[in-house]
Amino acid sequence: MPQSQRRADVTRQTRRRTLSVAAAIFGLALFVYAVRRAGLAEILDGVTRVGWGLVLIIALGGVRFLVRAQCWRLCLPAAAQLSFRHALVAFIAGDAVGSITPLGLLASEPTKVFLTRHHLATRESVASLTLENLLYSASVIAMIVFGATLLLVTSPLPVPLRRGLIAGLLVVAGAVCMVPMLLRIRTVGNGLSGLPARIRWLGGIADEVRRFSLAEPGRLLQVFLLDLLYHGIAVLEVFVTLEWLMGARGPTLVMAVVFETLNRIITVVFKFVPFRVGVDEALTGALAPLVAVDPASGVALAVVRKVRSLFWAGIGLGAIALHPAKPGRDT
Repeated sequence: MPQSQRRADVTRQTRRRTLSVAAAIFGLALFVYAVRRAGLAEILDGVTRVGWGLVLIIALGGVRFLVRAQCWRLCLPAAAQLSFRHALVAFIAGDAVGSITPLGLLASEPTKVFLTRHHLATRESVASLTLENLLYSASVIAMIVFGATLLLVTSPLPVPLRRGLIAGLLVVAGAVCMVPMLLRIRTVGNGLSGLPARIRWLGGIADEVRRFSLAEPGRLLQVFLLDLLYHGIAVLEVFVTLEWLMGARGPTLVMAVVFETLNRIITVVFKFVPFRVGVDEALTGALAPLVAVDPASGVALAVVRKVRSLFWAGIGLGAIALHPAKPGRDT
């Protein structure tokens, strides 16, 4: 490898480490702030009330992985051979790596490709994961739009926040209108022949995604509906957790939807913070009063969900450690 390339690699690695450390410090500072503001005793009391209910919360997290694994399999060509078990293990492991590092999808998706290399060619993995992520992103947008609209019509919000939500919804509507135009764009044969091999390879992936989308509209609908089910299970998880945290008063469905909507936004915006430590707690605690929830219960909700994430991350890292090292299929 040329010396200039080695220097560039070292520089990139240094930047990643610096970003990881900065993100961790940022998250820990936010966590301390959120806990001090809400009250450590109140938060611990709420987490204690959940008790063995944590088993159910962890189980619901597992069901969500089951749904996403099936979504991936539905995005594969009919001739592809990927068992449900292998897809599930790859999804759990990929999520673990994406949560631990500040790289998000740049770390989680290559992990899935690596763990299924004995069953799928690289091109099949990348194309199917790209399509699955596009459909999942569409479902996230639908969830955010639904939750933001629900918050607008049910809660008395400060004027700046209300205007910000309305502006965000208009931007999303404009972006959605552009999707049909993007699907019509062809890449292969439109001047890519003179570009580097990597660009041509990515262009081929884009065309595979487009061809599959046009040939299998029924599967796309199935995946999108399963993704909506994924969000529905997450709302259920929030609801049952609030049941324990809020005691006799009890939560409403609106509370659960709004909290899960915030969680989706946090996941998208702050993916660079490992496990979103501090960000979840601070923003969930800040949102809680807008839906008539005690800030301590909001922070405790984020803490409980963090424990669930840590559990499944441990399972995912274990799957990576046990994965065989033999070569995979040709790309």
